[in-house]
Amino acid sequence: MRKNERRRLKGGNPHVSFYKKFFLILPLVAGISLSAQTTNTVQDAIRIDSKDFPQWAKDIRRFDVVAFGAFPFAFFTASFVTDSIRWAQFSGDMKYAPWPLKGAGAYDPSAEEKMQIIGVAAGISLFVALADFVVIHIKRHNEKQKSARTPDNQPVIIRRPSSPAPQGEADEDG
Repeated sequence: MRKNERRRLKGGNPHVSFYKKFFLILPLVAGISLSAQTTNTVQDAIRIDSKDFPQWAKDIRRFDVVAFGAFPFAFFTASFVTDSIRWAQFSGDMKYAPWPLKGAGAYDPSAEEKMQIIGVAAGISLFVALADFVVIHIKRHNEKQKSARTPDNQPVIIRRPSSPAPQGEADEDG
């Protein structure tokens, strides 16, 4: 008998032991490589972001994040409103029902209608980001003005010199 035939007769696959060893050792190797990393790189990145970037760069990044974050919600809203209007135009025909009520054989919008919905969603998300940008700037401006003013309920103390006028400037009466 051949070597492989003897292994088959023993009732085992010759490759099973290799795969068992591999999958037992893999988590250990991955754990060792992950434990070698330090957390300083993450802390340094956060520290650099908070100190070294100018305010206008942070504002642009916030605008970008808000615009892209609002897009999925704006897309859902735009498509739902468009489907609802179409459903109302066709007198409640279930073929034109909006998304939660759609069934098999429902109306599929054309490519042009889909692009219009995407355009409306992009416009809505840009509007939301612009509104956030304006609100943040107004808050920042109000905080600067508030810190520049004197605090309320604080008396204003004006100090005058307590010593008499210098010798060279004697009264004209004397």
